[in-house]
Amino acid sequence: MCEEIFLYVPAIDLVVSVSRVCKNWYDILRSRNFWFQKVKREGFQLSAVTEKRLAEEKDLGKALLILQGLSCHLLGVNTNLIQNPSGQDGLNKWHVKHGGNGLDVENAPVGSNLIPEEAGLPTQHCFVSSFTPCTRTQMIKLENHKLQPWMIDILQPKIKVSEWVSARFDCAARSTMKVKIFGSGTPVSYKQDWSSSTDGVERMEWYKMSLVADHVEGLCAIKFTNTSTDEQFWAGHYGAKTAGSSVVLHV
Repeated sequence: MCEEIFLYVPAIDLVVSVSRVCKNWYDILRSRNFWFQKVKREGFQLSAVTEKRLAEEKDLGKALLILQGLSCHLLGVNTNLIQNPSGQDGLNKWHVKHGGNGLDVENAPVGSNLIPEEAGLPTQHCFVSSFTPCTRTQMIKLENHKLQPWMIDILQPKIKVSEWVSARFDCAARSTMKVKIFGSGTPVSYKQDWSSSTDGVERMEWYKMSLVADHVEGLCAIKFTNTSTDEQFWAGHYGAKTAGSSVVLHV
Protein backbone atom coordinates (compact mmCIF):
# COMPACT_ATOMS: atom_id res chain seq x y z
CA MET A 1 0.00 0.00 0.00
CA CYS A 2 2.75 2.48 0.93
CA GLU A 3 4.54 1.77 -2.34
CA GLU A 4 1.42 2.64 -4.35
CA ILE A 5 0.92 5.86 -2.40
CA PHE A 6 4.58 6.85 -2.85
CA LEU A 7 4.11 6.78 -6.62
CA TYR A 8 1.95 9.90 -6.21
CA VAL A 9 4.29 11.73 -3.84
CA PRO A 10 6.71 14.28 -5.38
CA ALA A 11 9.98 12.49 -6.09
CA ILE A 12 12.09 15.14 -4.38
CA ASP A 13 10.12 14.60 -1.14
CA LEU A 14 10.67 10.86 -1.36
CA VAL A 15 14.41 11.36 -1.69
CA VAL A 16 14.87 14.12 0.89
CA SER A 17 12.28 13.37 3.58
CA VAL A 18 10.15 10.24 3.28
CA SER A 19 13.05 7.78 3.20
CA ARG A 20 14.09 8.96 6.68
CA VAL A 21 10.78 8.27 8.43
CA CYS A 22 11.22 4.55 9.16
CA LYS A 23 13.14 1.48 8.02
CA ASN A 24 10.18 0.05 6.11
CA TRP A 25 9.81 3.19 4.03
CA TYR A 26 13.58 3.39 3.58
CA ASP A 27 13.63 -0.17 2.22
CA ILE A 28 10.83 0.61 -0.23
CA LEU A 29 12.75 3.63 -1.49
CA ARG A 30 15.91 1.56 -1.91
CA SER A 31 14.09 -0.65 -4.39
CA ARG A 32 15.20 -0.34 -8.00
CA ASN A 33 11.81 -1.65 -9.14
CA PHE A 34 9.99 1.12 -7.27
CA TRP A 35 12.05 3.82 -8.97
CA PHE A 36 11.46 2.30 -12.41
CA GLN A 37 7.74 2.63 -11.68
CA LYS A 38 8.21 6.19 -10.40
CA VAL A 39 10.09 7.21 -13.53
CA LYS A 40 7.15 6.01 -15.64
CA ARG A 41 4.64 7.69 -13.32
CA GLU A 42 6.50 10.97 -13.89
CA GLY A 43 5.96 10.56 -17.64
CA PHE A 44 9.57 9.75 -18.46
CA GLN A 45 9.91 7.04 -21.10
CA LEU A 46 13.17 5.11 -21.03
CA SER A 47 14.23 3.07 -24.04
CA ALA A 48 14.36 -0.69 -23.53
CA VAL A 49 18.15 -0.57 -23.87
CA THR A 50 18.54 2.10 -21.19
CA GLU A 51 16.13 0.33 -18.85
CA LYS A 52 18.16 -2.86 -19.26
CA ARG A 53 21.42 -1.04 -18.48
CA LEU A 54 19.98 0.43 -15.29
CA ALA A 55 18.45 -2.89 -14.26
CA GLU A 56 21.79 -4.67 -14.70
CA GLU A 57 24.00 -1.96 -13.17
CA LYS A 58 25.92 -3.68 -10.36
CA ASP A 59 26.24 -0.53 -8.26
CA LEU A 60 22.72 -0.15 -6.83
CA GLY A 61 23.54 3.26 -5.37
CA LYS A 62 24.50 4.66 -8.77
CA ALA A 63 21.45 3.16 -10.47
CA LEU A 64 19.18 4.68 -7.82
CA LEU A 65 20.79 8.11 -8.12
CA ILE A 66 20.11 8.11 -11.85
CA LEU A 67 16.52 6.88 -11.48
CA GLN A 68 15.87 9.43 -8.73
CA GLY A 69 17.39 12.20 -10.84
CA LEU A 70 15.12 11.25 -13.73
CA SER A 71 12.07 11.10 -11.45
CA CYS A 72 12.87 14.58 -10.12
CA HIS A 73 13.30 15.91 -13.68
CA LEU A 74 16.82 17.07 -12.79
CA LEU A 75 18.93 15.32 -15.43
CA GLY A 76 19.42 16.92 -18.83
CA VAL A 77 18.45 13.96 -20.99
CA ASN A 78 15.74 13.64 -23.66
CA THR A 79 15.58 17.44 -23.84
CA ASN A 80 17.26 20.06 -26.01
CA LEU A 81 20.43 21.30 -24.30
CA ILE A 82 20.87 24.26 -26.68
CA GLN A 83 19.79 27.60 -25.27
CA ASN A 84 18.11 30.16 -27.54
CA PRO A 85 18.01 27.65 -30.43
CA SER A 86 16.34 29.91 -33.01
CA GLY A 87 17.39 33.40 -31.96
CA GLN A 88 14.17 34.32 -30.18
CA ASP A 89 16.44 36.00 -27.62
CA GLY A 90 18.66 37.62 -30.21
CA LEU A 91 22.20 36.29 -30.16
CA ASN A 92 22.22 35.67 -26.41
CA LYS A 93 23.93 32.44 -25.26
CA TRP A 94 25.90 32.21 -28.53
CA HIS A 95 29.55 32.98 -29.18
CA VAL A 96 29.35 34.65 -32.60
CA LYS A 97 31.96 35.33 -35.26
CA HIS A 98 30.40 37.76 -37.70
CA GLY A 99 31.11 37.70 -41.43
CA GLY A 100 29.96 40.12 -44.13
CA ASN A 101 27.24 42.33 -42.67
CA GLY A 102 27.05 40.08 -39.63
CA LEU A 103 24.84 37.31 -38.33
CA ASP A 104 21.31 38.55 -37.66
CA VAL A 105 17.94 37.27 -36.48
CA GLU A 106 14.64 37.51 -38.36
CA ASN A 107 11.32 37.39 -36.50
CA ALA A 108 10.03 35.35 -39.43
CA PRO A 109 11.91 34.11 -42.51
CA VAL A 110 12.31 36.76 -45.20
CA GLY A 111 12.49 35.47 -48.78
CA SER A 112 11.77 31.87 -47.86
CA ASN A 113 8.81 29.85 -46.63
CA LEU A 114 7.68 29.81 -43.02
CA ILE A 115 9.31 27.16 -40.86
CA PRO A 116 7.07 24.07 -41.11
CA GLU A 117 4.95 22.85 -38.20
CA GLU A 118 6.89 19.59 -38.45
CA ALA A 119 9.86 21.38 -36.85
CA GLY A 120 7.85 21.80 -33.65
CA LEU A 121 9.29 25.25 -32.93
CA PRO A 122 7.36 27.76 -30.78
CA THR A 123 8.14 30.79 -32.98
CA GLN A 124 9.21 31.64 -36.53
CA HIS A 125 12.49 33.24 -35.45
CA CYS A 126 15.58 32.21 -37.41
CA PHE A 127 19.24 33.15 -37.74
CA VAL A 128 20.26 34.65 -41.09
CA SER A 129 23.81 34.86 -42.43
CA SER A 130 25.63 37.19 -44.80
CA PHE A 131 28.05 37.19 -47.74
CA THR A 132 31.03 35.72 -45.89
CA PRO A 133 30.77 32.92 -43.31
CA CYS A 134 28.95 33.71 -40.05
CA THR A 135 29.63 31.31 -37.19
CA ARG A 136 27.77 30.76 -33.93
CA THR A 137 28.98 28.37 -31.26
CA GLN A 138 27.60 27.08 -27.99
CA MET A 139 29.50 24.94 -25.49
CA ILE A 140 27.33 22.60 -23.44
CA LYS A 141 28.88 21.59 -20.12
CA LEU A 142 26.96 18.56 -18.94
CA GLU A 143 27.68 19.20 -15.26
CA ASN A 144 25.44 22.26 -15.63
CA HIS A 145 22.63 19.83 -16.45
CA LYS A 146 23.25 17.65 -13.37
CA LEU A 147 25.01 15.00 -15.46
CA GLN A 148 28.27 13.51 -14.22
CA PRO A 149 30.52 11.48 -16.55
CA TRP A 150 29.87 8.26 -14.60
CA MET A 151 26.13 8.71 -15.11
CA ILE A 152 26.55 9.10 -18.84
CA ASP A 153 28.87 6.09 -18.97
CA ILE A 154 26.07 4.01 -17.47
CA LEU A 155 23.31 5.48 -19.65
CA GLN A 156 25.39 5.54 -22.88
CA PRO A 157 22.95 7.89 -24.62
CA LYS A 158 22.78 8.52 -28.34
CA ILE A 159 23.70 12.14 -29.06
CA LYS A 160 21.11 13.47 -31.51
CA VAL A 161 22.02 16.74 -33.22
CA SER A 162 19.82 18.67 -35.64
CA GLU A 163 18.65 22.01 -36.97
CA TRP A 164 16.53 23.38 -39.80
CA VAL A 165 17.97 25.29 -42.75
CA SER A 166 16.68 27.21 -45.76
CA ALA A 167 17.77 29.61 -48.50
CA ARG A 168 16.03 32.63 -50.03
CA PHE A 169 14.28 32.38 -53.38
CA ASP A 170 16.81 34.68 -55.03
CA CYS A 171 20.23 33.71 -53.61
CA ALA A 172 22.11 30.43 -53.26
CA ALA A 173 23.35 29.63 -49.76
CA ARG A 174 25.14 26.98 -47.74
CA SER A 175 25.40 25.89 -44.13
CA THR A 176 27.52 23.51 -42.06
CA MET A 177 26.49 22.02 -38.73
CA LYS A 178 29.31 20.66 -36.56
CA VAL A 179 29.47 19.00 -33.18
CA LYS A 180 32.57 18.22 -31.13
CA ILE A 181 32.28 15.74 -28.27
CA PHE A 182 34.61 15.89 -25.28
CA GLY A 183 35.28 12.92 -23.02
CA SER A 184 38.22 11.28 -21.31
CA GLY A 185 39.98 10.66 -24.63
CA THR A 186 40.60 12.63 -27.82
CA PRO A 187 37.61 14.82 -28.78
CA VAL A 188 35.46 13.40 -31.59
CA SER A 189 33.94 15.61 -34.30
CA TYR A 190 30.99 15.18 -36.65
CA LYS A 191 29.58 17.51 -39.28
CA GLN A 192 26.89 17.82 -41.91
CA ASP A 193 26.94 20.16 -44.92
CA TRP A 194 23.96 21.65 -46.74
CA SER A 195 23.77 23.72 -49.91
CA SER A 196 20.83 25.10 -51.86
CA SER A 197 22.85 24.26 -55.00
CA THR A 198 22.62 20.53 -54.32
CA ASP A 199 20.50 18.60 -56.81
CA GLY A 200 16.96 18.17 -55.55
CA VAL A 201 17.11 21.05 -53.07
CA GLU A 202 14.49 23.73 -53.63
CA ARG A 203 15.12 27.27 -52.46
CA MET A 204 12.63 28.68 -49.95
CA GLU A 205 11.93 25.19 -48.58
CA TRP A 206 13.14 24.17 -45.12
CA TYR A 207 15.30 21.09 -44.64
CA LYS A 208 16.35 19.28 -41.50
CA MET A 209 20.05 18.62 -41.00
CA SER A 210 20.56 15.81 -38.51
CA LEU A 211 23.20 13.40 -37.27
CA VAL A 212 23.57 10.87 -34.49
CA ALA A 213 26.82 10.54 -32.54
CA ASP A 214 27.77 7.72 -30.23
CA HIS A 215 28.50 8.11 -26.53
CA VAL A 216 32.18 8.46 -25.62
CA GLU A 217 33.75 7.43 -22.31
CA GLY A 218 33.82 10.21 -19.73
CA LEU A 219 31.55 12.47 -21.78
CA CYS A 220 31.56 15.90 -20.15
CA ALA A 221 30.93 18.54 -22.82
CA ILE A 222 29.55 19.04 -26.31
CA LYS A 223 30.41 21.94 -28.61
CA PHE A 224 27.82 22.86 -31.25
CA THR A 225 28.77 25.10 -34.18
CA ASN A 226 26.91 26.40 -37.22
CA THR A 227 28.66 28.21 -40.06
CA SER A 228 26.49 29.73 -42.80
CA THR A 229 26.85 32.11 -45.74
CA ASP A 230 25.43 32.95 -49.14
CA GLU A 231 27.07 31.64 -52.33
CA GLN A 232 26.75 34.79 -54.45
CA PHE A 233 28.58 37.34 -52.27
CA TRP A 234 25.63 39.74 -52.02
CA ALA A 235 25.82 42.57 -49.47
CA GLY A 236 23.18 42.28 -46.78
CA HIS A 237 21.59 39.19 -45.30
CA TYR A 238 20.97 36.81 -48.18
CA GLY A 239 22.74 33.79 -46.70
CA ALA A 240 21.42 30.54 -45.26
CA LYS A 241 18.75 30.75 -42.57
CA THR A 242 18.83 28.32 -39.64
CA ALA A 243 16.50 27.57 -36.75
CA GLY A 244 15.84 24.99 -34.06
CA SER A 245 19.42 24.06 -33.23
CA SER A 246 19.20 20.97 -31.06
CA VAL A 247 21.47 18.66 -29.06
CA VAL A 248 19.69 15.86 -27.21
CA LEU A 249 21.14 13.04 -25.12
CA HIS A 250 18.59 10.37 -25.93
CA VAL A 251 18.07 7.60 -23.39
